[in-house]
Amino acid sequence: MTERITDKIEIVNADCYTLLDAWPSDAALVTDPPYGIAYQHSGGGLGKHTRRNSQRPIHHDDRPFDPAPFLRFKWVLLWGADHFRARLPEGGTFLAWDKSCGIGPEDSFADAEFGWTNVKTKRNVARVLWKGICSAKNGEDNGRRYHPTQKPQGVCAWCLKVLALPPDVLVVDPFMGSGSLGVACHRAGLRYLGVEIDPEHYATARERLTRETAQGLLCMSNPVADRRATEQEKTHE
Repeated sequence: MTERITDKIEIVNADCYTLLDAWPSDAALVTDPPYGIAYQHSGGGLGKHTRRNSQRPIHHDDRPFDPAPFLRFKWVLLWGADHFRARLPEGGTFLAWDKSCGIGPEDSFADAEFGWTNVKTKRNVARVLWKGICSAKNGEDNGRRYHPTQKPQGVCAWCLKVLALPPDVLVVDPFMGSGSLGVACHRAGLRYLGVEIDPEHYATARERLTRETAQGLLCMSNPVADRRATEQEKTHE
């Protein structure tokens, strides 16, 4: 099933492995894939806003993740890279998301998550608080968690900034989950194609993206347009 939320946002309820060959290689592939660790959230620490489907097993997480099919794209950013580091090519940049920021609680979860990108960048640490009670104050939708490995909007927006994507690029997210990256792409004015195999997570993503896009973009800044406007104002002074 394929649905177009806006002229720039399209989502598909399918197994991404059946669609990979159809995607253009000049797209940006940004995703948080199943790591192959059979992860299932216990529900601890998620709070009263947790949805039931945020505690279910993740599809394809019962097998080692092979990044090879996803590396042909012009821009690539994959989270969970420490779990499949040996299968990544030489070069690129390792990324870190510091979700404790030195003040989060000491619990059974690591303070950081790691990613990898084929883009060379010195800005490789995202500091976005997301652990413990503070996560409810730093998340979208009043801190509600929709997915066991959900990334907050601050991290999704940071990923797009690190890649420095041109405005007309297509962002492909083969493991869409609850649609967090799609929300960030909408806010950045980028085209987005999200694919999710789980029908309940897909329904959640559709709901979130429909609600988000209905609000419109009231204050999207365009640095190039802003600079030109300033130059024109100076010309007419």
